[in-house]
Amino acid sequence: MPPPNVPPASTAGPPWWLILVAVLAVVTGLYLWLRDDPKPVPPGPGVPPAGSSVGSAVPDGPAGPSGGPAAAAPPDDASAPDAPKYPLPVTQPDAPTMAALPDTDESDPPVLEALHGLAARNVMAQFLNMQDFVRRFVVTVDHLPRELIPTQLSAVRRVPGALAVASEEGTITLQPENFSRYDAFVRFVETLDPAKMVAVYLRFYPLLQREYRAMGFPQGHFNDRVIEAIDDMLAAPEVTGPIRLEQPQVHHRFADPLLESLSAGRKIMIRVGPEHAARLKKVLREVRAGLVR
Repeated sequence: MPPPNVPPASTAGPPWWLILVAVLAVVTGLYLWLRDDPKPVPPGPGVPPAGSSVGSAVPDGPAGPSGGPAAAAPPDDASAPDAPKYPLPVTQPDAPTMAALPDTDESDPPVLEALHGLAARNVMAQFLNMQDFVRRFVVTVDHLPRELIPTQLSAVRRVPGALAVASEEGTITLQPENFSRYDAFVRFVETLDPAKMVAVYLRFYPLLQREYRAMGFPQGHFNDRVIEAIDDMLAAPEVTGPIRLEQPQVHHRFADPLLESLSAGRKIMIRVGPEHAARLKKVLREVRAGLVR
């Protein structure tokens, strides 16, 4: 959920929930940017096939799913099976009702207007697929804890350019200069105010929740999935050695089968490099803190 860098929706100003949308969606795009041309997979509850690349790693944070949908823990109140695992904080008093929100198919104009209020149009166009953005964002977030993100419904564009790799005696390694492709994205993320992101996310949450349930989770809670996606990325391992790759056909993938089996979100944090990952995790922790009671 960028060699332009990025991972994937106002009253007086733009609706700041879209900043959260932009953060998670653009972060998600990192996964797709590092793939040469990932094959599309369908959205929904099914687990897509495995994705891409690295060497030995040290876990960072609690163990989580290595791929596929994150298992939902039972709610505290067993008598309420539909209760969210992560209840939303108290919403704003003037939060709109569902009836006041546009249909997903009609949400692009206000969404794009707000996004263009956050950054110049040409900057947004580098990172985001602007058409059908709300639906793309929900699909992208849902697939972060899975093995692949469906490219045809990704909220972000692939960044052009080839991976920076070196090949010597049959061994392919990802080069450190590849990490610099994400400098601009990380700086962009760090300019966003987590408190404002959370405030508007809560204000417009019903639109995202409605789309999530329509996508095939009739009793699901989108905020639960957002937290699962964030926690999964925070638990990404920290690579301590050269990132070894292999290229069995067109696409590169991690030579280490343990790393290759990681979720799309964790691969994002590996591929951006350890310094960028640490800075992105700081932002994700701040956002997470505002999304749970």
